Amino acid sequence: MLRLRSLTFPSTPFARLQLILLVLAEAGVVTAAAATFGAPPAERAVALLAALGLGLYWIVAYNRGRFALVLEPFEALAVLLLLEAASGDPLLPLLGLVFRSTYGGFARALARYALWMGMLFLSHADLGREQMANDLSRAMGTALVPFFVPALRAAFRKSEIIQRRLSSIVENSTDVITIVGADERIRWQAGSIRGVLAQDPAALVGSHIRELVHPDDRVALDGYFAEAAGHPEHTRSLTLRLAHGDGGYRHFDVVAANRLHDPAVEGYVLNMRDATDRRALESELRSLVAQREHDALHDPLTGLPNRRRLYARLEEATALARTERAKFALLLIDLDHFKELNDTLGHHAGDRLLREIGPRLETGIPGADLVARVGGDEFAVLLGHGTTPEQAEEAAAELARVIEEPFRFQGLTLLVRASIGIAMFPEHGRDVETLMQRADIAMYSAKARGVGHETYSASRDGHSRARLALIGELPEAIESGQIVVHYQPKFDLATGEVAGAEALVRWDHPQFGLLGPGAFLPLAEQTGLMRPLTLRVLSDALGQCAAWSEAGLDLPVAVNLGAPNLLDLGLPVDIHELLARWDVDPAMLQLEITETIVAADPVRVIEIMQRLGELGISLSLDDFGTGSSSLAYLRELPVQELKIDKSFILGIDEDPEAATIVQTIVELAHNLGLRAVGEGIETEEAYRLLAGCGCDYGQGFLMGRPMPASELQALAARANSPA
Repeated sequence: MLRLRSLTFPSTPFARLQLILLVLAEAGVVTAAAATFGAPPAERAVALLAALGLGLYWIVAYNRGRFALVLEPFEALAVLLLLEAASGDPLLPLLGLVFRSTYGGFARALARYALWMGMLFLSHADLGREQMANDLSRAMGTALVPFFVPALRAAFRKSEIIQRRLSSIVENSTDVITIVGADERIRWQAGSIRGVLAQDPAALVGSHIRELVHPDDRVALDGYFAEAAGHPEHTRSLTLRLAHGDGGYRHFDVVAANRLHDPAVEGYVLNMRDATDRRALESELRSLVAQREHDALHDPLTGLPNRRRLYARLEEATALARTERAKFALLLIDLDHFKELNDTLGHHAGDRLLREIGPRLETGIPGADLVARVGGDEFAVLLGHGTTPEQAEEAAAELARVIEEPFRFQGLTLLVRASIGIAMFPEHGRDVETLMQRADIAMYSAKARGVGHETYSASRDGHSRARLALIGELPEAIESGQIVVHYQPKFDLATGEVAGAEALVRWDHPQFGLLGPGAFLPLAEQTGLMRPLTLRVLSDALGQCAAWSEAGLDLPVAVNLGAPNLLDLGLPVDIHELLARWDVDPAMLQLEITETIVAADPVRVIEIMQRLGELGISLSLDDFGTGSSSLAYLRELPVQELKIDKSFILGIDEDPEAATIVQTIVELAHNLGLRAVGEGIETEEAYRLLAGCGCDYGQGFLMGRPMPASELQALAARANSPA
């Protein structure tokens, strides 16, 4: 049954050509059938049936798009029957061959031509030589059909393939092509916009292009249309945001070209590519580059500008100050005893403290030009142009104040102090290196003198050089015997006898003379020399204890331990070996540990103290009253003695509250079964008050300053001899 869909107008040029040729071929069949009216009725009836069958078959086969090879002879037979019954020379052979040659290849077209021409000659075989000559002419005129039509068919097919490929590329491309007319309405829209922008291309045709563009970007598009008007081929690149069918806008790179003069286009061609992901990537890359630049100029721990940024800013500041003949100040800040805190509480505590320092500095001097972390526990503050030396010192005092605010960590309240060096431009340096160096010298001078902050002075410069020399000479001094021990006597406050001695280290320097511990102990901590230095002091003290014993003087000797010593797991073994070497009773050695060290890490310190106590060594809790939490652990500490910090003793004769505190500490010690020792006794009244409240032992300049071993031996002999 012939269906209505067979009447649909073809979409491709070649299919439309086939339809036209079908109509012509059908017309050939009809004219041939009409020419059979002069034939005998029976012959005419057969011819009409053949015409009807041939015409219907061609329509059905065209509708299906193919012709059966086995029916080729029947087509030829139908042509023969029509030609035999028809009068004249119908166009059926020519029109039918042209139509049928659009199906199949060259070989079938050539075979069909031969077969049909044979039927033509056969149908007119009895009509004489003249008809034969006419048929021969027709055959020769039709001879090009089997060659030309298949070639034309192949050309059309190739063109259609190319057309379909181009159409597929355009429809499925990630690019979007839009043709806009002179009225700025969309004349043609590529189907690829459906996948790229979720827009219906058919619905867009006829709409104004501005409706697709973000309102803020329409000015740029209007500008292009204004430029391109009257300028064929005018091309411009644009960046537009186009509306997405699901909402929102996406960024597109647009190349607009004026093709109004081109008859095939007659409009502006907009070639648009989605640039949203690329722009996002570019933005991410820009952010990454910016982050890398930020990281290169900032400290990762504190987020403050780093040394590199500080130096760059100083270069800018010095250049500007030279031009404007202005002053500015550089403050270099170093935290005191930070290494001890770091070693005792761990790096996480040190890192947390460093992170807190930055905001404190920024809050303390909100108008600072720059606050930077130079490295380690050093910070720098740059005060802007116009800063006077007096203002710089006021700023340093304020910074010291905010740094000293209590720092709380894991239930502990810690006090942190800083030493600050000040260098002024241009008085102390006209370049970055000189300013940094002299601020550093001033800072270390302030640290050595314990004055908090100090402005650079040329007279202090040599001290800094000496400090560098001491760092290099300290290892040799420990080995060569320049490290010496003086002893401060400890008296029994009830009897007045010398009951022991505290070993205090000194450096007998060949150039600078006798140096106190403040001049080199910080250097030993910074350079990792605390272990050999402590072992040297222990060895000398135990050797002296043995010498006193041989002289008939039994004096226990006390040695101070610092935080680095308590991190040394090999210390108990080293002390055991020293006791054996000097053949000293362990009970004659006392180790003093400050309360602040215990408060910093009670669990670890108690473990180390227990190991030392197992050797039979006496342990003393030094500087008691200055810490914040050791009372909670006092009952667990394996100590036999509490040494009351001298800050309470120095004011005991004038401050009733200090006297009350001392009385309380002495009673606490006795209640725990411990001995009480008072440090810093400098007046007779202080001696009397301590003795009166039951304090067991005392030390201080009133009874005896630190002295060589021989002088202490003579003092003990006098004090301990019977009256």
